[in-house]
Amino acid sequence: MINKKNKCIGVWGFGVVGKAAVNYLHAQGHTLGVMDKRIPTAQELEDLKEKNVAWYHENEQETFFNSYEFIIPSPGINISPQRYATHKDKWVHELDLFYSIFNKPIIAITGSIGKTSTTHILQQIFKELLIPVAVGGNIGIPTFDLINEQSTVDYALLEVSSFQLNYCKNFAPTLAIWTNFYPNHLDHHSTEDEYFAAKNNILTQQTKDQLSLVHFMLRNKISPCVNGHKRSYFTTICPNIDELNTLSNNEQVYYIKDTTVMRYTHNTHIPIMKLTSALLNLSFIDNMLLLTAACDLLNINNQALQTVATTVQLPEHRVEKIGNINNIDFYNDSKATTTASTLAAVEKLHNRPLHLFLGGLSKGVDRAPFIAQLKNQVKHIYCFGKEAASLYDMCVANHIAATYFTTLSDAVSACTVTAQPGDCVLLSPAGSSYDLYENYEQRGKHFKELITHYIRNNTL
Repeated sequence: MINKKNKCIGVWGFGVVGKAAVNYLHAQGHTLGVMDKRIPTAQELEDLKEKNVAWYHENEQETFFNSYEFIIPSPGINISPQRYATHKDKWVHELDLFYSIFNKPIIAITGSIGKTSTTHILQQIFKELLIPVAVGGNIGIPTFDLINEQSTVDYALLEVSSFQLNYCKNFAPTLAIWTNFYPNHLDHHSTEDEYFAAKNNILTQQTKDQLSLVHFMLRNKISPCVNGHKRSYFTTICPNIDELNTLSNNEQVYYIKDTTVMRYTHNTHIPIMKLTSALLNLSFIDNMLLLTAACDLLNINNQALQTVATTVQLPEHRVEKIGNINNIDFYNDSKATTTASTLAAVEKLHNRPLHLFLGGLSKGVDRAPFIAQLKNQVKHIYCFGKEAASLYDMCVANHIAATYFTTLSDAVSACTVTAQPGDCVLLSPAGSSYDLYENYEQRGKHFKELITHYIRNNTL
């Protein structure tokens, strides 16, 4: 690990994480170089020159790798096995380095869906209780930018992705939270097992003095914990008696009985908190259960969660209501880049005839089984983007009413003609945005603009 001054360090990738790494490491007095596949802007070159940081294009890889003692790859870099093995003693990964430097407790949240909403609401709970916390990771603020906050906060609260966890060897959060697991990012991870192994790294280095909170569906798949480690699970329905009897003395389960969160530990069922209507309307029920369990494990007053439920606004683009016209509700769920996220949104809104927009890139995931699950759940599917035709074919094969379009604009135009009073319209693409947009935020903002324009022009 980098623990001395004046080391020669190469940073591979000059996006958000790479820039934060350069800023932090430069302040620590290290000699730096940066490699990226793109051409730097004039401003970037000026900033690098000011810091005396060398720039390498990716066609200069051999020179770059041979010039530095340590290499810090940005999380999105897909390192080939041969490259990784060739320089196996040089790699230093973002979360491992952060863990070695940050000296306050770390709460890390990962999962295929739900991690952003969970992180956001937990942040608001800390805020309500006046507990200072540094928040970042996969939600826009890189971990290197949080290091200088450690003297003024009680916790670091991180959303962490499979890309960040993929090569971790030392990262061991004080509380590791794993929301769930569904196939995703198979265009980056070569197999579903590899994707699972990356997620599992949030647990592998934890000690007996640390805590983990994991969906019960993963219990028989995850790494066993060390002796003395307290592992908690959550699941909306109480496991059966045979499953409960297999729990060790260091395992416990949170579940919901009627509308009360219960904790099963040491053969005892203990009520923890009643889920009010405000909490049930705030987010998905799994998220509310998980947050109640996290408060319990951290010894945080869970009444703060009750208070936050009436004041917090969830992050933009997550089952976000845009407006209503002619008794038709419009929702933006552009952040749903996985099939599991879309199924959760459909379940949340299933009580009305539903018009669903699907699109984006599959990221290597076969979306046919997902389409089959939508049968009798939706009124019409509008497929858009690069994979629109194949999505349409899957709908037809399952006898689901569907149409397909090149652009989201065309799909929205068709939907606004078809939708009837009492219907619900949902953008929840179940795919990444990169076929038509730079990110899911841009896609969601475009959808909101289209719907806002439609409502404005059709309001008497």
